[in-house]
Amino acid sequence: MSIKVMSMVFDRYPSGGMERLLALAMADHASDDGRRIWPSVDELARKTMQSRSSVQRQIRRMIAIGWLIQVRSATGRPGITNEYRICPEWIEGGEVPTPKRGVNLTPLDDESPAEVIHTGVNLTPVPRPERGVTTAARGVTRDERGVTAMTPESSEPSLNQSPLPPGGGASGFDELFAIYPNHDNRAKAERRYRRLAPNAALQQTMRSAIEAQRLGKRWTKDDGEFVPEFATWLRNERWRDEPRATGANAGTSANTSDDAWRETRSGIDAKARALGLTAWDEAAFSVGRGENYMAFTARVKRAAEKAGEAVCA
Repeated sequence: MSIKVMSMVFDRYPSGGMERLLALAMADHASDDGRRIWPSVDELARKTMQSRSSVQRQIRRMIAIGWLIQVRSATGRPGITNEYRICPEWIEGGEVPTPKRGVNLTPLDDESPAEVIHTGVNLTPVPRPERGVTTAARGVTRDERGVTAMTPESSEPSLNQSPLPPGGGASGFDELFAIYPNHDNRAKAERRYRRLAPNAALQQTMRSAIEAQRLGKRWTKDDGEFVPEFATWLRNERWRDEPRATGANAGTSANTSDDAWRETRSGIDAKARALGLTAWDEAAFSVGRGENYMAFTARVKRAAEKAGEAVCA
């Protein structure tokens, strides 16, 4: 890299636009005396974000006006490329020698200002396409031997999606999902939970509501067939539901002391211990091993029946 030559290109190169950009790329490979320039056309195309044909056309023009001199030609062997040097007179501060008579200079078409398309978020300049260039909705795809230039995508959030709260939402999802009876559609449930972002107090309210509702008649009927998905439960704010009175609570209180254990999780756990059953392994269930709590509850009730206790269906 020669900072000296690059500064000279900025100050004195006779043309502008993409040709000057290519001259800067050449200077980036040159030594201070303008020699030892041998990057491949593909490398120059990558640096200037042009097609191979554009780079080759501009190099021919540079040679035609005398600013660039080809000192070696590629032999076709791998790794052997054309070598160039910048005109010595121009490096010394002089002008580029006038080309000899009969040299044809390829005229460069004047390019119109870039068209601006309003995307609703950013103003994205779209360059005027060259021959052989296919324009796409999000950028420009050049020929297979050239380069691909993509328009940067917007950093704004999509207008049709609800953004997550700062920090990505609250924690505690895994603990609540583990005790919820219906484990369908976990990904949807987690997105809904993180957008809701419940604090610690609301999480405790949710836990208490789940523990109460999963023991109710509606959720235990037909092995939990009517338990809604967790995402639906969250969307409808079902933790606000008033607890329904069970048959035992609605009737007389004669059997309250005998049957009250099956109404709460703590009562079921205590009954399991009294019957000598292993406690429910919530940690194992959360990673996909072991039974859910509804199955554990049913197992405790069967054990109680065998022990001679009356358990409501």
